[in-house]
Amino acid sequence: MDKPPPCKIYFFSILLSAFVFASCAEDSIAIVSADAKIVFDFSEDSPPSQRLCVFVRLSSNVRRIENIDVRFSDGSETYSWKMENPVLMQSGKEAWAGYSHLGLPSNLKNFPKGTYDFECVDSTGESARGNFLVEYDEKSFGEFSREKFSGNGWSERIAVYSEIGELLHFSEDENDKSDEAIFRETKDSSFLRHLYQAENVICLGPKIFKEGVDENGQ
Repeated sequence: MDKPPPCKIYFFSILLSAFVFASCAEDSIAIVSADAKIVFDFSEDSPPSQRLCVFVRLSSNVRRIENIDVRFSDGSETYSWKMENPVLMQSGKEAWAGYSHLGLPSNLKNFPKGTYDFECVDSTGESARGNFLVEYDEKSFGEFSREKFSGNGWSERIAVYSEIGELLHFSEDENDKSDEAIFRETKDSSFLRHLYQAENVICLGPKIFKEGVDENGQ
């Protein structure tokens, strides 16, 4: 069974939009698998915004991928997204191309569940097609609370930022520490966010500001 990309690839693509080029021989597009997650981005005073994070796993030269087109049809409506100049990443021997910010169509409250089709196109005009499944339980995401995500198959991370939004610290193994302790240990920190991931969903908690710092970083 093809394994999904490491959690850190998703988190860093969402938090940083960083990319690393793969180094492979010139060959045809070879799709190994594709994986997608719904991202719920929580704030203090409003329902979470939603976006779709999609990455395609390739065994061919990822540097040649120029765009990825995604489509979903429920029989009556068709929705499409075009990823031009997608994020390109390498993790060990695995190469990935994708994007972490496919927006929710304006006429929808939630992303449609079901099978999405995609097409990768490279710099020579060659293309390859595949699909991925979007599944989630939208009833679980009315309000954010850390207690709701504790255990029950959710993994937790903590991201700490400076006042200009620079990522200073990303933790996978210090979640037993208090927010105050993390702020004390992270120089120039301004705010942090708790991140939770289940199989098909990533939830970004509201910004928590360091004592004495407001939402404007002052």
